[in-house]
Amino acid sequence: MTKRKSQLPKHPPKKTGKRGVGPAPDEKEKKPRQGRLPTMEDPEIEELENSAEEYADFRDQRMELTKEETRCKTELLGLMKKHGKTSYVHDGYDIKVIVESEKLKVRIKKED
Repeated sequence: MTKRKSQLPKHPPKKTGKRGVGPAPDEKEKKPRQGRLPTMEDPEIEELENSAEEYADFRDQRMELTKEETRCKTELLGLMKKHGKTSYVHDGYDIKVIVESEKLKVRIKKED
């Protein structure tokens, strides 16, 4: 049996979430929280700022030391190649070359 156009409702049903019409109540998405406005800043917390500056200083020092470490490691790897060594053990010095990755493992045991 087909309905005639005059028998159809004039307006679609409301999307209330009931009886399978519209989104189910547990599927509703949470609205995202509004972030801070671009012109707004957090109130000043001097303790946080001082700690952040101290951290940045130590980080910068470590980065500089990493450059020096890389230079020394490359130099040591070159010396190991020059002397044809993949391993060197003597008087507490233990140097091993990892051939696959061109890296070094260095251990120095100092006696008191």
